[in-house]
Amino acid sequence: MNKILVVEDEVITSDLLRRYFEMVGYQVVSALTGNNAIKIAGEEQPEVIILDIMLPDMDGYEICKQLRSNEHTRRIPIIFLTQKDERRDRLDGLGLGADDYITKPFDVEELRLRVHNIITRMGGMPLVDPRTSLPNMALIKERLPGILANPDSVFLDVQIENYAPFVQKYGPVSGNQVVRAAAKLIGDVLHQFDPSGSFIGHPKDDHFLIGLKSVAAANVEQELPVRFRRQVEQYYGAEEVASGKLKIGEMESPLMRFKLLRIPAASLKNLIEIPESLKPSPPGATKQSAADTTN
Repeated sequence: MNKILVVEDEVITSDLLRRYFEMVGYQVVSALTGNNAIKIAGEEQPEVIILDIMLPDMDGYEICKQLRSNEHTRRIPIIFLTQKDERRDRLDGLGLGADDYITKPFDVEELRLRVHNIITRMGGMPLVDPRTSLPNMALIKERLPGILANPDSVFLDVQIENYAPFVQKYGPVSGNQVVRAAAKLIGDVLHQFDPSGSFIGHPKDDHFLIGLKSVAAANVEQELPVRFRRQVEQYYGAEEVASGKLKIGEMESPLMRFKLLRIPAASLKNLIEIPESLKPSPPGATKQSAADTTN
């Protein structure tokens, strides 16, 4: 799992970033001071550091300088996060070896994309979907044991129905816009009803996997289709919205919508269980040949 270090002394902002990045599949460690950040960076070796410039004990420039002078941390990418937006400040930060620079107030989706792009550029393991930065099937399988351990969890498969006809008519670029918007919508709804205990995965193009507390499930099941129905109209022409149908030649298809299905925990356990035929043999054991089984 890709790990990021958030260095931010504003507790509300630090907590927001931690919860958001954990929800989209990252492991997050936090530091409130520069000295602690330098110590944690050396011990944890995160893939990316999100670094606030204004900290109580030292500024981000000094932290960056010390990280870059240490052999163990000099190659860790750094994104400066600050209220400063003067050109001189940007140049100072980039001149010290920072990899990117984003100013407050910031768009958390933009920050997520910048983190994703840096990890991809550095050759990190592709554990997230490139369009949404949500966990792909590989990372979903990695995180499932911990999620399934909570008996109070409910799991939902969210499908964008009629996605294929839309892409056929409007193309993959428009399709990717729909997928990104759908991911953000799901994240917003989960943040409203289950901000601390939810999980979102993106196992394939038109499917998302949600894990959330049972007490929030009914609200999420009710709210998601309604909000997506309102949102999706922007991707169609006025005539299609009025008729409720997309037309390709002689073929007609309903507009896209969310279809939600509860998934039993037992079905998800099958994703992480290794079939007996694939498990390694015990030391000294020999595989039985086909001829042996017939005697």
